[in-house]
Amino acid sequence: MIIRYVSATALLVAVAALVGCARKPPEPVKTPPAVVLTSTPVAQKVNDYEDFAGRTEPYRFVELKSRVTGHLKKIHFKDGQDIEEGQPLFEIDSRTYRAQFDQAKAALSKAETHLKTATESYDRAKSLLDSGGGSKEDFDLKAGEKAKAEADVNAVRAAGQLAATNLRYCSIHAPFDGRLSKRFVDEENLIKADDTALSTIVQLNYVYATFDVDERTVSRVRKLIEKGAVTSSREQPLTVQIALADDDGFTLSGLVVFTDNQIDAGTGTLRVRAEILNPRLPRAPWYMLSPGQFVRVRLPIGPPRDAILIPEKAIGSDQGQKFVYLVNDKNEVERRNVRVGQLYGQMRVIEDGTVKTSDRLIVDGMLRVRPGVEVNPKPAPPQKLPTEAVRVLPEAPAPREK
Repeated sequence: MIIRYVSATALLVAVAALVGCARKPPEPVKTPPAVVLTSTPVAQKVNDYEDFAGRTEPYRFVELKSRVTGHLKKIHFKDGQDIEEGQPLFEIDSRTYRAQFDQAKAALSKAETHLKTATESYDRAKSLLDSGGGSKEDFDLKAGEKAKAEADVNAVRAAGQLAATNLRYCSIHAPFDGRLSKRFVDEENLIKADDTALSTIVQLNYVYATFDVDERTVSRVRKLIEKGAVTSSREQPLTVQIALADDDGFTLSGLVVFTDNQIDAGTGTLRVRAEILNPRLPRAPWYMLSPGQFVRVRLPIGPPRDAILIPEKAIGSDQGQKFVYLVNDKNEVERRNVRVGQLYGQMRVIEDGTVKTSDRLIVDGMLRVRPGVEVNPKPAPPQKLPTEAVRVLPEAPAPREK
């Protein structure tokens, strides 16, 4: 009886299991298409360029030295002070040079008195000779004395000018508006003429940006000049763009005012200098740039040209091959390989016309899609065009007359 019960129970369990296996599995839930943000390429004129590292240099720089020897009696400035042209800076003990000047004045007065006497004697001797009452020997003697007196006056006058110059050199003034460094000597020290450095002064309203251009770029530019595509900076000022070390964009501009006359054989580069108007600040230190500062210089290569730009974040890379994902009319993803050009801000040039302004490029959500899948495209916020592309050659100040 028990055996029959167990068998019946097993049979019921087996039948129930077979019935359960025969049920139809539930339908899978269909996931909605992935949402992606798209942007359209932009047609824009751009300038090809090369970037170089450079340093700012002073527009004018003078190492202040004394033209006379003497003890330093007075310093009229504070270290690092901004000064104006003609402002007194140093005073050298002038007592010795004052005495020499006074001595030269007295000697000149004596020589002029002697010249006056010699001239009167000469005039009398000449009058007597003309009237037949004087001798030729006496006339020649008086003429020689007059000539010697004239020479003495010229010599003493020159000595007086030298003494006056040395006396004037005892006071050292600022040669131009600028900023002083620290004093290199203190008062009461002996200063040697044209030897002892007192301080330095630099002009700050303009600065130079000096950079080195590699041989390859030099050759490329000269071939463009040969074809007539561009004009040499020696014939027409060339504008370059300048960025500071902490700048993301190129906020300053300058004019190329100098290129060296030979390529450095050691580095294979050509030295170039651009002139920059130093931006004025509303308070101390008054100027944005200082000599010796690191800058990035963007040198335009060739004339402006038409180009297609896309956001840099729309570009993917697959084993070195650059590509973009596009959304077609059926809202399906397509992959297209591209050849990229230069970067302007957050926008990248696409060469060879591989994308058009009507294409919809995926700029957000590339990792969630693959070619052939359907997506739900949404327009991305408008992309701000880079300054470097919109304003190809920014205006720079005209070269300053020295």
